[in-house]
Amino acid sequence: MQIPLDGWWQIDESNALRSGELRRLLAMWVRRRVGTGVPAREAFTAEEFMGFGGRVVLLDVEPDPFRLRFRLLGTRVTLAVGRDATGSYLDEVYEPVYWNRLRQHFRRVIDERRPLRMFGNMAHSRKPHVAAESIDMPLAGPDGSVAMILQGFDFEDAY
Repeated sequence: MQIPLDGWWQIDESNALRSGELRRLLAMWVRRRVGTGVPAREAFTAEEFMGFGGRVVLLDVEPDPFRLRFRLLGTRVTLAVGRDATGSYLDEVYEPVYWNRLRQHFRRVIDERRPLRMFGNMAHSRKPHVAAESIDMPLAGPDGSVAMILQGFDFEDAY
């Protein structure tokens, strides 16, 4: 089932990824789960992330008030969007119209504790001509709550 996000990003609940690299990242996330739970950030190594050619983003989750901060932005992602926002909060980087939509999506990933695929264009980064696909996956902290979001991105016509 696809849920339109006003023509900008769309959510694909089936997680039918087109990108082979993103399918590989999602498969790794699934293998690291314990039962039906969410894998811990510690279940992944930096070396493994490097094997995805700069397509990985890590977001820190701050629950109250709810904010997300870029902890890691892969090189391919920074080149595609034209900036390195490492250390910045998403609500500081994106205009409110985009942040509000992204916040709803990420709240859903956190609350449902499952990956969700998004696809569309990069209008939020002032690059509507760039087609993109992402998979957003929750990662647990030491207490079991979702403490991070692991994102994988792939782009068309990015450079």
